[in-house]
Amino acid sequence: MKDREILLIVTSVILTLIFSNLSLFLKSFSLTPFASPEIKQAARQIEIDGFRKSEQDFWSKIKDINFDSLPKKSEIPPIKTETKAAALPQKPAKKLTPAKPKLTRPYRKFLFIGDSVMFDLGIQLQYTLKQKYNIADTKIDYKVSSGLNRIDYYDWYARTRKVINDYQPDVVIVLFGANDPQDITDFQGKSRVILTKEWQKAYQERVEKYANILASSSVRKVYWVGQSIPNKSWYLKAFPIMNDIYKNASKSSPKIEFISTWDTFAQAGKLVPVVADKSGKRGYVKNNDGLHFTSHGAQIISDLIIDKMASDKILKAPKKKSL
Repeated sequence: MKDREILLIVTSVILTLIFSNLSLFLKSFSLTPFASPEIKQAARQIEIDGFRKSEQDFWSKIKDINFDSLPKKSEIPPIKTETKAAALPQKPAKKLTPAKPKLTRPYRKFLFIGDSVMFDLGIQLQYTLKQKYNIADTKIDYKVSSGLNRIDYYDWYARTRKVINDYQPDVVIVLFGANDPQDITDFQGKSRVILTKEWQKAYQERVEKYANILASSSVRKVYWVGQSIPNKSWYLKAFPIMNDIYKNASKSSPKIEFISTWDTFAQAGKLVPVVADKSGKRGYVKNNDGLHFTSHGAQIISDLIIDKMASDKILKAPKKKSL
């Protein structure tokens, strides 16, 4: 009795499982060795029918979508991406530092070259440079009766090279001419009569050669002082021609500057024997020969040159010591 009841219970459970999910039962039973080919075919058909039903459900959902309501491609906001450059910290711009002004080496050594007229002038230049600018390193190199005409008497070319090389001046002040109005022998060995065109050409060659020596030297600045007005007619005729030659030769180099003194003692084309200096003091400016300066005249020409050097920033007044 009990066995029969158990069999009924088991049968009921099996039937319940079969009818509750027949497709699952057939697929499971078709995998067992007891399933017949018909049962396996039935299980396969059930699997296909299930797939078709899922496919139909998918396309039904696709048909229900309103594609007109979807945003267009142009309406989709772009996705912002940070570039590597943006992620890197920006380097601050370099500040431009102003260039430092170049320091100018002071002019401390002064050389005065020329004939005996330069000796009178050089004494006054030395005194003023020492008293007003505290410059004591100066040198006068002169030769009586010399000039650029008679190089055979005194070779200023060789002498100037030597004294510049030995003394190493910053500034050179030149004054020649009082002894040059005489016949000249040019570089070709030909004698030329005073103040002729040939003489002027030969003397110009002498002056230009000397200017080139100064220009190519280590000297930083050259002042070529012209002849002042004399009191003798012969020199009155020669000196203006010679001054023009000095002035033109000075243009060959930016370091050479011509200083005219002709009008300092002149009035109406003649020498004024008594002239006032910067302080108003009056005195004779030339000796009896009309060429050499008195100490008063030398002081006036010296002040003219000193003022020019101060204007060119060659000279700077020393600072006063505070008490």
